[in-house]
Amino acid sequence: MKIIEKLKEETRELHEQIEDKNLARQIMDHSIDLTTYKLLLLQNYLAYRETETEIQKFLPHYEGKKHQQLKQDLQQLGITEEIPSKNGIFECHSKAEALGAAYVVEGSALGGMVLAKNLQKCAALDEIPRHYFFNGDKNNMQDWKAFKEELENYPFTPSEEKMAIEKAKDTFRFFERIFDRELNVDLNPTFKHQRQ
Repeated sequence: MKIIEKLKEETRELHEQIEDKNLARQIMDHSIDLTTYKLLLLQNYLAYRETETEIQKFLPHYEGKKHQQLKQDLQQLGITEEIPSKNGIFECHSKAEALGAAYVVEGSALGGMVLAKNLQKCAALDEIPRHYFFNGDKNNMQDWKAFKEELENYPFTPSEEKMAIEKAKDTFRFFERIFDRELNVDLNPTFKHQRQ
């Protein structure tokens, strides 16, 4: 069995559990309001900022652009303060672990494409001129394909394979902790409405 299939199989339950908790489900049923959308962006920003920063330590060519896109979304909506990640540190200790974490982070591009299509049907978000993170850009899929290739070409030893799988699970759990966390942030600052 290929490593990507093992990762998918081993993390399936955690992945489903987190999807059930994620505010993004309100994009899928088009019921999301602006405040909830800001919270969703903020949660994702914190989770991606921590994970991508760690992944880059072991995969130097890794762009880690998701948290940058989320930061642009938040700035556009008037949320500019930097928020520390209080619920535990996310760490990678090897290239194998970084690949396991990147599997979760890069794999999110698939769901992101579906969410981007549904965002257009969310009436409460009509005033937002541009979505940076949920942009629906097909290049996101190219990044995922390139990552899958890198994953398949990496010569994992059996112990590294276990490390990658455990770190993928740990990454899902980290996202879950972020999604469960209370954030003391003013989500109703002045919305800087700029057409671009």
